Amino acid sequence: MKAMLKLLLTAVLFTPLLTGCWDRTEVNDLALVTGAAIDKYDDTSIELTLQIFIPRSPGGGGGGLESSNKGGSIQTSLVKSAVGVDIADAISKIQEKMPRKIFWGHTEIIIFGESVARQGVRDEVDYLMRAPQPRERSFMYVCKGSAREILEMNTRLERNSSEIMREIGKSKIILSVTLADLAQMLGNPSSAAALPYIELLAANTPRNHDDTGSFTNYTAVFKDDKMVGTIDDPTTRGLLWLRDEIKTAVVTVTPEGTSGHVSLRLLKSKTKLQPIIENGKWRMNVWIHTEDDALQNTTSLDLASDHQAVKRVEAAMNDDIEERVAVALRKVQQGYKADIFDFAGEFHRAYPKEWRQNQKRWNEIFPNVEVTVQSDARMLRPGLSSIKSSRSREEKEKEEE
Repeated sequence: MKAMLKLLLTAVLFTPLLTGCWDRTEVNDLALVTGAAIDKYDDTSIELTLQIFIPRSPGGGGGGLESSNKGGSIQTSLVKSAVGVDIADAISKIQEKMPRKIFWGHTEIIIFGESVARQGVRDEVDYLMRAPQPRERSFMYVCKGSAREILEMNTRLERNSSEIMREIGKSKIILSVTLADLAQMLGNPSSAAALPYIELLAANTPRNHDDTGSFTNYTAVFKDDKMVGTIDDPTTRGLLWLRDEIKTAVVTVTPEGTSGHVSLRLLKSKTKLQPIIENGKWRMNVWIHTEDDALQNTTSLDLASDHQAVKRVEAAMNDDIEERVAVALRKVQQGYKADIFDFAGEFHRAYPKEWRQNQKRWNEIFPNVEVTVQSDARMLRPGLSSIKSSRSREEKEKEEE
């Protein structure tokens, strides 16, 4: 009888826990953050801007998007901002204005304004990594001028600017860095980091002939969590080769002794680093192997049947890669002296004893590391075409004359 009573009492006590929905949060009660921008307001404050997705239709039927036509466009998100001494303070002030609970679980991008980036981002990254809701897979950017303008821009192909920046980050065409990547770079022995740097170009301007806004893509270089400068798009390509992060690219080269160009699409790329310490000298050997596909050939070279022509194109590709890497090295090593290539990690793993002895001197050693780059480009698919370019015919006629 006592056993039956205990069993009955246990069933009564645990029955409420089996309902499964007692702590549910409905989507209609949440303000879904898709993007965040952090700008400097004054010497002691920041301005936090959130892009919030509108998940329901104006009729209240659910399943649709709330629409409000403004100049013929459909509004699918709203932008809210507040000023605070830090991110947590600013969020609390935004929450005071919102009827729904702010939810960071769908955040696609986080953008630092350049003024904040130059002042230092360690405190902001610390909060984003500590707080439970911000996604560690959110893509990180630095913006010239006000980061809020990126979240406020009108879009056409995607629902909002956060989706545009997310797709650009996923494409791997430019430098792609997530919140987790940034935190890891700032925690590395070199304390150097690199983030994609964007500038918003207004529509119908000399730098942007389209009728919609667009971006320029650069790279922001950080040293000790502070932005120290930028490198342009061609130099960024060399940075991606060195970091073994280039996945998609089209490279156009001019083979020696020819006119015209050959455009190659990157199929596969692999970069290997070999650190060497000999007689007190620190060196780094870099091997870059690529496999490519010929997209367009406007030269007189017959890539389909002439093996030597293929070799000339591969040599031009190697020269292009090595030149881009050399420019990136000069800019970063001599200009900014920031180890965004993670050479420190390579030396640490290969020579742990020497690294411990010289770790505090790394800022002095890095600019003097001698780097040797060797590229091995292979054109696997030269393509087949029976069409000869006009340049090819003209050159052949000249040879016959």
